[in-house]
Amino acid sequence: MQRDRRYGSLKNRARKRRRNKWHRRSLIAAAAIAGILVAAYTFRLKDVASAADEKEGSQQTTERPAVTGSAEGEEENTGKKPEVPEITEPVEEKEEDAVPQEDEGNGYDYTRPVPESDSVGKEYFNDAVFIGNSRTEGLILNTGLSNAIAYTYKGLMVDTVFTKPVIYKDGEKLSVMEALKTTDFGKVYLMFGINETGWKYEEVFIRQYGKMIDEIKEINPEALIYIQEILPVTGEVSEAHSYVKNEKIDEYNTLLCKLAEEKQVYYVDTANAVAGSDGFLPEDAAVDGIHLKKSYCEKWLEYLKTHTVADERRQFE
Repeated sequence: MQRDRRYGSLKNRARKRRRNKWHRRSLIAAAAIAGILVAAYTFRLKDVASAADEKEGSQQTTERPAVTGSAEGEEENTGKKPEVPEITEPVEEKEEDAVPQEDEGNGYDYTRPVPESDSVGKEYFNDAVFIGNSRTEGLILNTGLSNAIAYTYKGLMVDTVFTKPVIYKDGEKLSVMEALKTTDFGKVYLMFGINETGWKYEEVFIRQYGKMIDEIKEINPEALIYIQEILPVTGEVSEAHSYVKNEKIDEYNTLLCKLAEEKQVYYVDTANAVAGSDGFLPEDAAVDGIHLKKSYCEKWLEYLKTHTVADERRQFE
């Protein structure tokens, strides 16, 4: 019996050992599983954080992409949103109603072309200087206006009047403006623009034209200065020529009219003397669609004779 009790005790202890051993194994297994779960959870957190960083970095790098070939591509990418300058719509300046400007000295209205006046004789041009290109040259030759001074040259423009030596005077070859400095004159008739219609910027043409007028005024402040409207060309020339277009001539004439007002000089709308009802030069008016025949040069001169300001000046003196 004693042996049985001892045997039972041994069985109990063995059972207890097995139970304790299983318990320990269970604890070890549980600890291992917990460790695995913790590690997995930690790894997952790191993965999520890494993905978030990558996403944020992607957003930052795509916030302001570099532009190939531009200075912007050379800037450091800080990940900050670039400051964009505020863009405002251009404000269109409202032009005030035009107020006729009058010469303080004689009250003449320079905002309008020279009105029709009593016809003057050729002697009116005794103290006149005609400055221009081959069109003006044709006017002088075809009308016998030999009493006037002609500073003309084929292809002459508002810039080359200062630089191109084309006038023979006192044994020297001078530019037009140099020759004018040694010339006695009381009137100046200007005709430019047909060649300059090929210029890229019309403001350069007007600026040079204004510079020429300023120089004439400096040479003789008392001189009457007439800006003559650019004569049109035929419809055929306007359509076929690479740059001489009646539309461009009209644009230039509008600017010249404004220039006359600005500079307080006289604007003569000479195109009315030769243009047809369509505003173009008639096909029979010129040998080449540009340079006037004798009969149309005479019309041009007659128009100048009936559009002078001599009487206007005396009226306001």
